[in-house]
Amino acid sequence: MAESRILYPLQVGSWMAESEHRYPDQRLGVSVRYVDNRKQRWIDLYFYPAGPQVAQMLAAVSASERESIGLAARAEARTAEFGDLAPLTLGGPGADAAGVPAWELGLRYRGEGLASAMLLFARQMYLVKARASAAEPPATVGSLQGELRAFMESVADRVRIASTGTCWLPARIELVPRLPDPQQALASYRDGDEVAAVVLGDRALVATGQADRATEIAAQLAGSLYPGCVAPELIEPEVPPALREIRIEYRRPQRAPDLRAPPAASPHAPSRATG
Repeated sequence: MAESRILYPLQVGSWMAESEHRYPDQRLGVSVRYVDNRKQRWIDLYFYPAGPQVAQMLAAVSASERESIGLAARAEARTAEFGDLAPLTLGGPGADAAGVPAWELGLRYRGEGLASAMLLFARQMYLVKARASAAEPPATVGSLQGELRAFMESVADRVRIASTGTCWLPARIELVPRLPDPQQALASYRDGDEVAAVVLGDRALVATGQADRATEIAAQLAGSLYPGCVAPELIEPEVPPALREIRIEYRRPQRAPDLRAPPAASPHAPSRATG
């Protein structure tokens, strides 16, 4: 990705967006802090790039997040007691029939009287994560998890993410008289029984007989492989009054990224910011 635009809600129920934070390491993305002044509590919402396959790897990513929280606790000499890392489906007014797959985790810090919870889902090549912590009592791990579910159902329903860059395959079409073996490609497009196009690296190879449909085919392949990737001229969204825009321009890496999968070590937002 070269650029991303993230639209997030300024208010979620009684939670008001208070501040944004950009991490020096761009792999850690950005976070937004929401505050409920009536409860004197906060929720931190994180957005960070996790690769085109993050939706399919959400269970593994969630387990990695749990491990990261545990490592951070041990590094700070804190004793974290973990509940089960469990899958759930977020609904909400705008959710489709299948809902939004997500994972949640509850934990408490022994000796600190502190309950904490995490919930995350994948959206358009990004990981969207919420963390909340509060004194126990009056809060409990279960009550925090309930609050995060309601919060993230609204976020999942309203957040919008679009990106551009080498993921936009219509800008990288090569017409060829003969296509390589689809088994060696990242993805392929069939017209009936015939393979009409394949994706190799950051290029879409399209059979010369499909030249008049090359752009359409490449766009469909980009949408399938890299959800949320759009043409550069479509990256600028209209921002409704109830939403705020985060603009991210990624620095050019030292070498071309491998778009087939997320990095071996998925990035994690610093646990010290999440409680």
